[in-house]
Amino acid sequence: MSGEDSATYVYAVVGAGTDLPEGLEAVGGGTEVAVIDHGKLGAVVSDVARDRPLGKRADLIAHETVVNTLARELTVLPIRFGGVVSDDRAVVDELLSGNHDYFVWALEQLEGSHQFVLHGRYDQDELVRGVLESDPQLAELGDSLRGKDPDATYYERIRLGEGISEQVERIRQADAEHAVSALEPFAVALAVKEIADEDGAVHVAALVHRDHRSDFEQAVDALGDEWADRVTLQLLGPVAPYDFLPEAPDGEEG
Repeated sequence: MSGEDSATYVYAVVGAGTDLPEGLEAVGGGTEVAVIDHGKLGAVVSDVARDRPLGKRADLIAHETVVNTLARELTVLPIRFGGVVSDDRAVVDELLSGNHDYFVWALEQLEGSHQFVLHGRYDQDELVRGVLESDPQLAELGDSLRGKDPDATYYERIRLGEGISEQVERIRQADAEHAVSALEPFAVALAVKEIADEDGAVHVAALVHRDHRSDFEQAVDALGDEWADRVTLQLLGPVAPYDFLPEAPDGEEG
């Protein structure tokens, strides 16, 4: 595919002979997305201009769209955004050949399974109300500050904020443990992810076998019903299994 003015962009590793979904749009406005086969493997690639720097938001979105579209239908080993090699020959020599046995084994480990990601966000008013109802000392402190000059009660307000934050973190940890307990019976593996936002409740990645997908989604629905008055849940997937890429046996690849 690649020529003198282009390099080869790599999205993922799949099984050899894979037919790609139609309509995939390449990163950087390159040529169509295609597969380079080697042995039992295939690398999903497209051309990209050598002199075009990658890193725009549109490039990242294009990469994620291709990889996640593949993941909905295929078993994939996703490559992190920005994977570029000199040409198609280098895809074989630098990626597929030396890692062939590991990649084949890793694809076998993921066969039939998909990653899902569960996000939960707190209703802040309900969250704070629950914290104050469960902690009379914090509630009393909050009541004592109502209507008072913020400057004159600066340190008391800091103490109130820290106390609420500590209780929120306790609640968040308990909710994460409860989510894991509810979803674990229907997942191959679970990974609790870091919460990035202040109102974040849970962030859990799950590797789910297709035979248990319906049960897993029903468990998510049940959790959503249980938390309906204080947490809004969103389930994403299937997406590329970045969180569950198998480690090479004995820590070695190739």
